[in-house]
Amino acid sequence: INFKTDMADERVDEYKKVNNLSSVDGIKVEEDNSLEFAKVVNVEVLNEIGSNVIDKEIGKYITIECKEINYLEEQQKEMLSQKIKQIILKLINKEKASILVVGLGNSKMTPDALGSTVTSKLEITRHLLKFAKEFVSENTREISSICPGVLGTTGIETVEIVESVAEKIKPDVLIVIDSLLSQSIERLGKTIQLTDKGIVPGSGVGNERVGIKENILNIPVIAIGVPTVVESSIIVSDTIYYLFKHLSYIKNNFDSNKLVFSR
Repeated sequence: INFKTDMADERVDEYKKVNNLSSVDGIKVEEDNSLEFAKVVNVEVLNEIGSNVIDKEIGKYITIECKEINYLEEQQKEMLSQKIKQIILKLINKEKASILVVGLGNSKMTPDALGSTVTSKLEITRHLLKFAKEFVSENTREISSICPGVLGTTGIETVEIVESVAEKIKPDVLIVIDSLLSQSIERLGKTIQLTDKGIVPGSGVGNERVGIKENILNIPVIAIGVPTVVESSIIVSDTIYYLFKHLSYIKNNFDSNKLVFSR
């Protein structure tokens, strides 16, 4: 299958649909119902069979989907934040690990600016711990960040920049932030995928670069992504689907005197 998505759960669902299966060999899928307002799906690729099926490396892929994210109350936002925090800490699996956050993508292109946007909002502490330790609390974690840009604007492979910085400052863990490709308009900006298997920049849009992964950098790499892009064919397909759905609704709610357009 030529998958048109970076999302592991979407790849599993598509494979099952195409092959009329209820489960996939080599892949374990579990739902976490701890949040009433969000759907959490844990996809674990167990072996080479599962890896070959969905073209994802052996490892864990956790997806959190919150369709009503724009309407959450403050308490719900905090619960969602804590859930993401728990997952990240579990993937790091190391007390007080120093972290280098890498914001991937092109900051001048809105759908590809997630990485730079996230890093601009981080509380960076590495310099404080190094030069002004008396001004930070004892349990402060060492955080640093870079935005290496893209090959087209720097002329340098992203992994080369990341590898050079990581070799110099020697973080315990890399956290890579990037925009992802989905096959559903409804998931744009409302879903987050976390994995312990790193990332291949540009893979979603067919412009694969060298992967930022543990086996290349010799550092654990956690990738966090949010879908911000879909293919144009999916936009057309979804538009036609919702058009017919709306026309069907109008037909079913036809009144002899008027048409009912309101839901």
